Amino acid sequence: MKSVIAAAIAMSALTSAAANAQGNAGPLQHCTARVVYSEELPFAPVDSWLVKVTLAITPQNGNTYYTTLQNRMPWQGPPPRRGQAFRLWCDPANPNDLRLSSRPGVSSSF
Repeated sequence: MKSVIAAAIAMSALTSAAANAQGNAGPLQHCTARVVYSEELPFAPVDSWLVKVTLAITPQNGNTYYTTLQNRMPWQGPPPRRGQAFRLWCDPANPNDLRLSSRPGVSSSF
């Protein structure tokens, strides 16, 4: 359930990043994303959270880099919490090119 919630916020936040990066056809790698900081922002649309998340993204054989995403997510699930982790596809040369992986997520600290 926790990985589903993390995937829900990632899906909503990554949709715009993936749409912007469709023109860039770089080599994608398996990466692990871990929530470093999460903040609920005011003025979210009805029935949703407005969330700002800082992720530490670690490519399989590379250095960790950080990116911040802001988007809304459905109110049914809690916003992401520090320490939650999940797998995704990333391109270290283009930090905004993030896509969810279909493999099960990495276990969370909660």
